[in-house]
Amino acid sequence: MPARTIAAIAATAAMATSTVLVAGAPAQAKPVSVKTSYTCATVLGDQAMDVTIKLDLPTKVKKGTKVKDRPVNMVVVVPESLVTPMRDVLGITALSGSASDIKYTVGATKVPLANVKIPRTDVPESGSMTLKARGTAKGFKLKKPGSYVVKAPQAFTFNANDQNGNPVPSSPFGCALADGAPSKLGTIKVTR
Repeated sequence: MPARTIAAIAATAAMATSTVLVAGAPAQAKPVSVKTSYTCATVLGDQAMDVTIKLDLPTKVKKGTKVKDRPVNMVVVVPESLVTPMRDVLGITALSGSASDIKYTVGATKVPLANVKIPRTDVPESGSMTLKARGTAKGFKLKKPGSYVVKAPQAFTFNANDQNGNPVPSSPFGCALADGAPSKLGTIKVTR
């Protein structure tokens, strides 16, 4: 059971990465990234995985102007301590999945992330496992001038599948931003 949980956790961490998306106007956008960590509760205790989120973020927009949907790329590193039992005990040779209940924040506004997916990725024969996720941050409008901090999602639900497309034991499961982990992606200035 712990091994199953581990597999689920690995998949979850991967999804967590894909969680953070931000939209912006191409002409004013610039690449930003944040390296953070998400924690998944398991029978083995809380497990944390490093997640790097990369996307283009507008630095300035006019009030009332819609910030368009924007793609986001994430990289999750699943530690060897989770990969080994997933492979050797559970017999999982590949992982894929999707995330739901994901929202990033722009100031106090929560904005949904859609189509967050991790393509099928083979489990390595040794060492850690790198999962890459992609998704889309839905567009939004900011009506008042000011400075708005954009932050990664606080939590999400991950649905993980094995090499046969079957749910991994314990899936779906939840993940949350680790205590004290960085969450700021950037800041958007809204002008009149």
